[in-house]
Amino acid sequence: KKGKTFFLIFGLYLMIYFYLGVLPANVDNFISNLPGTTQFGVGLAVTFSLITSTISLLIFGYFGLYLAQKLSRKILFIGTNLIWISSNAIISLSPNYSFFLFFFLIAAVGNGAFLPIGFAIIGDLYKAEERGGKFGFMQLGLLLGNGLGVVFGGITGWRVGFLTASILGLIVLVGYTKIGINISVTSAKFNKALDYNYKITFQDLTQLFKIRTVVGILLFVVCSGIATSTLANWSVFYLNLKLNNKGMAILLYLIAGLGALPGAVMGGSLGDSYFKLGRIKGRVIISMVGVVCGTAFLLNFYLSPFILFGLAGFFLAFFSTGNQFAIFTDVTPPKLRGTVNSMSGIMTNVGRIIGNLLVSTLYQI
Repeated sequence: KKGKTFFLIFGLYLMIYFYLGVLPANVDNFISNLPGTTQFGVGLAVTFSLITSTISLLIFGYFGLYLAQKLSRKILFIGTNLIWISSNAIISLSPNYSFFLFFFLIAAVGNGAFLPIGFAIIGDLYKAEERGGKFGFMQLGLLLGNGLGVVFGGITGWRVGFLTASILGLIVLVGYTKIGINISVTSAKFNKALDYNYKITFQDLTQLFKIRTVVGILLFVVCSGIATSTLANWSVFYLNLKLNNKGMAILLYLIAGLGALPGAVMGGSLGDSYFKLGRIKGRVIISMVGVVCGTAFLLNFYLSPFILFGLAGFFLAFFSTGNQFAIFTDVTPPKLRGTVNSMSGIMTNVGRIIGNLLVSTLYQI
């Protein structure tokens, strides 16, 4: 059941990014068809959604252990996923911008809880030498879900896109309800002497920030969040302005983004290979080389939309994704792993908020 549990969690992660991919493909449709919507309003919706998901992440990171003990981690995971699934169904009926914004923020509560709960479950399911590949594969779900959301949402429109995400997400969640493994934080599989704690406390944060590797990666995560916010939410809109052809803009974005799929998995697998050989710094080297080279290619792609630049850029830039979570797991004691995963999500959202506000403000000006 371990493999099935992982793929069902993967499926839910994919559907979260499917619904998040519907919005970027329909910025122009939102502005023209949803009363009260502006370019800056779209930017604010994304920004407030990120803030809400960050607060949710903090709450579930802090109270997750207590709630898991009261309800069981499986029930908690099911409940938080139901929040975004039901909200998406309601969003598809939005009569105006205010209605859409309210339920878009409710959905953010559910997806914000995913990282401290879902990624902690995966970390507990697999051994250290397997985690890089698994976390890299989760990034595949992020990218594939976002790409499918952009395509499907661009073709069918945002109402059908959000409703489809809700229906498919519910199907996957029913599967998880039936066969998903319920891993207790006090499971006998782990050393019971350890305080295996997913609660975010000031003391835990103090311990984390004493680990230089963690501090370095968290700073990197903020910067990458600024970039990924721009790429994820505004690429289609930008390319459409540059090419004056929405269909071609979506096609270019998707073909280029395909490079990220093998990049995330291959980067994690290479990191695992170095780990097995005892080369602990291998994950860091792979990540750094990938990010530097990938960024150079992506800059060229957006200056001159040549598809090979985009493919190479996304492929190399996503070498770091699986290794990032694996490094966190490698260098932190078990009781701090939930905390560091939560902090990573918070820093990513901080970067995304900054990037999204910058871009939406510049477009409005």
